[in-house]
Amino acid sequence: MTRAGKEPAEDVKRAFRRAIKLAGLKVHRVEMHKTEGINGRLIQGSANPEGWPHECPALEISTTVDFGGNVGPVTIRCAATDEDPLPNTFIARRVRGCCCQLRDLPATLKMVWAERQEIVDLVKRGELVDSMFVGRWTWETPDFGV
Repeated sequence: MTRAGKEPAEDVKRAFRRAIKLAGLKVHRVEMHKTEGINGRLIQGSANPEGWPHECPALEISTTVDFGGNVGPVTIRCAATDEDPLPNTFIARRVRGCCCQLRDLPATLKMVWAERQEIVDLVKRGELVDSMFVGRWTWETPDFGV
């Protein structure tokens, strides 16, 4: 088993934890998986707001670190619902195309979380549209081609 890229991947895990905390969220988990298919390691993290009552996390992040130590863009996934995200997979709006560089993750997570709350509030007021754009990202219900 190769150790190449392990130290940079550990740095990314620490950066994920810091970014989550700086965004005002609680770390749910941060994991690293060695993946030959990407010739490196997959780093995945998830976070919840204080008091989140659901098993499924409120927000997820992921990136890759190749065996040379190069870090890819961080992908952020989040559903705009205060309900359990899993049973609401087909109806909750989800952020689309949300990626950033690792150095920008703390600020981006804060912005995504604030924008998510705006979408939740719009939905609660009944201001429903297929695609919602309130700031930087588009929030849409999933399209599974059905």
